[in-house]
Amino acid sequence: MNMRKLLLFVAPLALAVSTVPAMAASDIEGTWSGSGTAQPKNGKSESIRCKVTYRRESPKVVGVNALCATSSNKFRQTGSLLQVNDNRFVGDFHNSQFDVSGRLNVTVSGSSQSVSFTSPRGTGNMSLRKQ
Repeated sequence: MNMRKLLLFVAPLALAVSTVPAMAASDIEGTWSGSGTAQPKNGKSESIRCKVTYRRESPKVVGVNALCATSSNKFRQTGSLLQVNDNRFVGDFHNSQFDVSGRLNVTVSGSSQSVSFTSPRGTGNMSLRKQ
C-alpha cells in the first residue's frame, strides 16, 4: 500500500478515535466536608459532620484523613481507599481514639460524594462536597 492510500485509510480512523471522550478518573483528591448520620449498634442515631482530606498515594490508592464530630464527641480517623472504577472507591478506616476499624464505600459525582461506613460498632452514611 502506498503512503497516500495508507493516509486515506488511517486518517478517518484517527479522527474517530480522537473524538471519543476519554474516561477520566474521579477527582477525589483534596478537602471535602459534609454531614450525615451514624447509627451505633447499641444506641440512638446521631448526626455527624466531617472534614475529609484525600491524597493520592498511587494510581489506584487514596489515603484518607478525617476529622469528625457528633454532638458528644470529636474524633480523627485515617484510612486507605482502592479505586475500583472511575467514580467508586472502597477501603478501610481506623479510629485509634476508640479503637474502631471498619469499611468505607465512596461514590464520587462531580463535586459531591456519598460515603457509607460500617464497623462492628455501627453504620453510617454521609454526603460530602468538595471545598
